[in-house]
Amino acid sequence: MSEDRNGLTEWALDCYRQPSVMPSLLALQDEFELDVLLLLTTGWLWSCGRSLPSGQLPRLVAQQLPWQQQIVAPLRLVRRNLKPDVEAQTLYQQVKAVELDAELLQLGRLQKYAEDLSASQAVALLDQLWALSVAQGGNKADTRLLSLLEQYAAAITCFSSPAV
Repeated sequence: MSEDRNGLTEWALDCYRQPSVMPSLLALQDEFELDVLLLLTTGWLWSCGRSLPSGQLPRLVAQQLPWQQQIVAPLRLVRRNLKPDVEAQTLYQQVKAVELDAELLQLGRLQKYAEDLSASQAVALLDQLWALSVAQGGNKADTRLLSLLEQYAAAITCFSSPAV
């Protein structure tokens, strides 16, 4: 991993800008209610040659859930409701910035938490993403979910490779 993106926040911002990452993550969020921050955290850990043991995934999800439900999701709803209102575009941009700030703050928290729970192990990225989606209530039999997770995993693989 390059030195300029060794923290989760920096890595996540760089990764999110990659061509296939944003559409995959937003579809996983909107269609399957998966948490983008947790998906990014999993990708970042993989890029560092680490993973979360499947037994630790529920702890990570539980740690993230209150922030997601009480802070990020309400801000996202307000932002989405403001978007079509031509007269409220300044307010829309302000809410959008606050939503991003809330997500960036949480990424900093998730980095420390995930580092403490993770272990050095060579687990396939797609396997890690599947386990995370199941921990968040995803259905293993859903082919659309599998397709989106594969797209995201491929985008991350192209973006960065695990540390050796």
